[in-house]
Amino acid sequence: MFLTLLIGGVGGLYFQGPAVRAIFAWTSLEPGAGARQPIALAVRRVPSPERVASMATGDVVALGRLQPAGGVVSVALPQGAGDARIDRILVDEGDIVAEGDVLAVLDSLAVYEAALTSAESNLAIRRAVLAQTKVQASATEAEILAQIRGAEASLAAAESELSRAGTLLDRGVRTQASLEDAHRAADMSRADLDRLRASLTRHQPGPDGLQVDVAVATADLAAAEAAVEQARRDLDRARVLAPRNGSIIEVAARAGERPSADGLLRMGDTGRMEAELEVFQTMVPRVAVGQPVSLVSGVLGDEQLSGTVSRIGTLVGRQSVTADDPAANTDARVLLVTVALDEASSARAERYVHLEVVARIAVAQDTSHGGAGQ
Repeated sequence: MFLTLLIGGVGGLYFQGPAVRAIFAWTSLEPGAGARQPIALAVRRVPSPERVASMATGDVVALGRLQPAGGVVSVALPQGAGDARIDRILVDEGDIVAEGDVLAVLDSLAVYEAALTSAESNLAIRRAVLAQTKVQASATEAEILAQIRGAEASLAAAESELSRAGTLLDRGVRTQASLEDAHRAADMSRADLDRLRASLTRHQPGPDGLQVDVAVATADLAAAEAAVEQARRDLDRARVLAPRNGSIIEVAARAGERPSADGLLRMGDTGRMEAELEVFQTMVPRVAVGQPVSLVSGVLGDEQLSGTVSRIGTLVGRQSVTADDPAANTDARVLLVTVALDEASSARAERYVHLEVVARIAVAQDTSHGGAGQ
């Protein structure tokens, strides 16, 4: 019995027969117990001719939200921060910052500062070693040149003695043994000279114009300088820097915490406010850059904001800003239209980032120009 009643009720609700429709017609009641949208009636996907006519004339009304020019930027931890946590936050909401300003410091800063100090100390050592090597190379070269001159004199004396010993041997004044001694002395002097000349070659400039030891010390210095630069860049892993000029809108973390994927804080250029409207795709052909726009919100009271259309998007998406009516269409296809607020309206709106507004775009009656594109 219950099953029969259930089936009958569901059938009468979703498959309204002639009798049910006659009852509603006779009693002037509407299905849905007085709700705005009748129950169990098919949703009309195609608007009526009257609705189409009203959509093709008059101003374009759209929902949207206020935002800084260029949108809101979520500032995350720097690349390579790892599992570092926040040590200090150096800004508050409302602060105006410039690109590159330090917004927060992580607890890994001390480690990177120690690495930088070590690298700078090594750089100072390498500079001293290079200076010392240059002095030593210069002194060694001068010493070898002096030794070469002495060896050349010794060889000349040995060769002269060898010639004299040979002459005296021919005269019978010297013995063969004394001649052999003279030969050995000359050979030794020649070997000493060759060794000194070979040693001098090591202290001569190479293809790069530097003496070998100086070239090695110079390369070590360059490596130390690179290490210092890397250590300085590593400091940025422990500092959160402002990506651009703007104001701090929200600080989403505190000291001791590790920021979530949503970022440490949010910022934007609130000095130049704009509105991002979601215009139904059927309305967009009537919108053009430069058209005046007025915006209202319950938060602003009777005051209106004004601006002009500055950009018309090209990507059709789903509506994200909806009215309070629960029966409102939340699956509409819209394009984003950006409105640049005038100076006075921008100053008024900077306190209301992401405030939902209702905008009216003043459309000229002659729309033959077709302002949908940009």
